Amino acid sequence: MFVNIKKTLFSVSFGLMSLFTASAQDMMPEAMPARCTAEKIVTEVAAVTLESEAEAARTVRTTTARNRFGENIVKTALQYLGARYRSGMSGPYAFDCSGFTSYVYGCENVSITRSSRSQYTQGMPVRNVADLQKGDLVFFGGSRSHSSVGHVGIVTDVDPSTGKFSFVHASRTGVKVSESNEPYYSRRYIGARRIVE
Repeated sequence: MFVNIKKTLFSVSFGLMSLFTASAQDMMPEAMPARCTAEKIVTEVAAVTLESEAEAARTVRTTTARNRFGENIVKTALQYLGARYRSGMSGPYAFDCSGFTSYVYGCENVSITRSSRSQYTQGMPVRNVADLQKGDLVFFGGSRSHSSVGHVGIVTDVDPSTGKFSFVHASRTGVKVSESNEPYYSRRYIGARRIVE
């Protein structure tokens, strides 16, 4: 795609230079730039094109790497489905919610803090549910307080059209996948963070 754009722009630029410096100058010499000016315009257009192509390529690479990371986080997390819940534990046989998320991220060589409240301060906020990606952390109010962070899970899937997502977490009954539209969680959802950009 980038090669085709580059070829097209080069052809257009070369055509413009020819137009400026050949027959057009014969017809309207006072209105056309000199050859050196035309060459400068072509050089500047080519530089902008190369910069845009490089930026687009960087964006594709970053998005691909982020998607791969999210897939790996989810794959690792789902290996622990059914593991027991134990307060203060961070695996590999039993977890509490933040112990689970910190353990899973650690398996992918990313260190995050140990409590759900401190994890809520890490990375970048994801303000819209439609923008969630696999591997993002989602936070909920606790059983005593709906307004302060008390629980955390890892996004496994998102449906942007409905604003619904699923997440894997260490619940009181063990590690499982839940849905954001379940009444308990829909009432307590606080926000999300993307740890690896």
